[in-house]
Amino acid sequence: MNNQEYDINNLKLYSITYKDSCFYDLVKLGEIKEKIYNNIFNIVKGLVILSTCNRFEIYVDSTNEDVLLDELNQSLGIYTKYLHKYSGIESAIHLFRVSSGIESAIIGETEVLSQVKNAWEESKNMGYSSRLLDSVFHQSIIVGKRVRNETDISKGVLGYPQASVEFGSKILGTLDNKKIAVIGAGNAAKIMIDHICSKYNPKLITIANRTKEKAKMLINNRCNFEIEDLNSIVNKKYDIVLIAIKGGPFDFLKELLNNNNLIIDISTPNALESDTVYNLESVEKIVKENFTHRMSQIPLVEKIIEEETGKLIDYLRKRYIDESISEIMKYIDSIIKNEIEQTKKNINKGMNLDDALRIAFESFTKKSMRPIFNLMHDSYKGDISELIIEYYKRNMR
Repeated sequence: MNNQEYDINNLKLYSITYKDSCFYDLVKLGEIKEKIYNNIFNIVKGLVILSTCNRFEIYVDSTNEDVLLDELNQSLGIYTKYLHKYSGIESAIHLFRVSSGIESAIIGETEVLSQVKNAWEESKNMGYSSRLLDSVFHQSIIVGKRVRNETDISKGVLGYPQASVEFGSKILGTLDNKKIAVIGAGNAAKIMIDHICSKYNPKLITIANRTKEKAKMLINNRCNFEIEDLNSIVNKKYDIVLIAIKGGPFDFLKELLNNNNLIIDISTPNALESDTVYNLESVEKIVKENFTHRMSQIPLVEKIIEEETGKLIDYLRKRYIDESISEIMKYIDSIIKNEIEQTKKNINKGMNLDDALRIAFESFTKKSMRPIFNLMHDSYKGDISELIIEYYKRNMR
C-alpha cells in the first residue's frame, strides 16, 4: 500500500520575494508563469504558483525532487540563485504567514489574501492542484481570515496618503458629509480619494490639477465630484484641503489660508509653506503609531498560525487514515473474490459445502489478518502488540 495523497512531506516550496530581488525581476518571473506550469506539471502531483509584485512562489506536491530541481533550473535560468526552498510543514507555515500579511512588504496588508486565493483557484481550474495542495491552501485562507478578524494586524493605515486622510478625519471627527478639496492628480491623490470613498461618505470632493483631464481620471462612482481650476479653488472654502503635488512651493496656494482652517500638505517638497499647515511630519506620527501597533500584533498572528498548523496536521493524518482504510478494504475485497472463485472450484471438484466454506473462511481470515499478526511479532517489545491484543479482547467479550 502506497498512500501519499496527504503526505505533508511531499509539499515543497520554491520562493523568490521582494527581499531577494527587485520589482522588475518579479514582473519578469510573472511573465513566465504559464511556461513553468507547462514544464513542471507533468513531473509533479500538483502545482500552485503565487505570482505578485512582491513574490514569486512555486508550491509543489512531489516526491521527485531531483528531476523537479533540474526543470526549475532550466525554467528560471538566472533567477534560480534567488530561490529559497522550504519542505514539508515549513512550506505550509510560510504560506500561512504570507496569507496573514506578516511576510508582506507592508505588514498586515489585505490584498495578499485574495492573491493567495486567486492563485489556488487558477491552479484548480487548470487541473493543476492536488488533494494535498487543496488542503494546505484551504487552511491558509482560514488563517488569513482569522488573523484579520481576531487581531489588529491590518488595522491602521501605513501609507502617507491614507494617513493624511485619517489625520484629517481625526481632527474633524469624521469626513462624512464634508466638503473636501484634493489638489493634485497623481498616485498619492488617487490613493487619498479611493481611501475617502471606501470609508467615508463626503458631501463633495473637489479635485484641482494643472490639467483637468488628468483630474477627471480620479473620479469614481462612490462619491460626488467636481473639477476646479487651480487658480479658482484657492478662493473657495472647504472643510479640509488635501495637497499632493510636485514642484512646490507655490505662492498662489497661500490664498487657501484665507478661507480654510484645515490644510494637509504631503507634497515633497511642501507645496504650501505655513506654520498653520499640517505636513508630512504631522502625518508621520500616525504612520509610526500604526506601524508599531501592527508589529505588536505579530505574536498574536503567530499563535493563530500555530493553532491552524496543528489543525492542518490533524486533518492530513485523518485523511491519510481514511484513504488507508479504503485501500485496506479494497485489499480485503480482492481476498474475498479470490476465495469465492476457489470455493466454486472446490465444490465443482466434489468437495462438500461445509468443508469448502470452512476452508474459504480459514483462508480469508489468515490472509486478511496476516499484516496485523506480522506487526504484532515485529513490535513485541513495544506497546503496539499490547494495544492490538487489548482491542481484540474488548471486542471478544
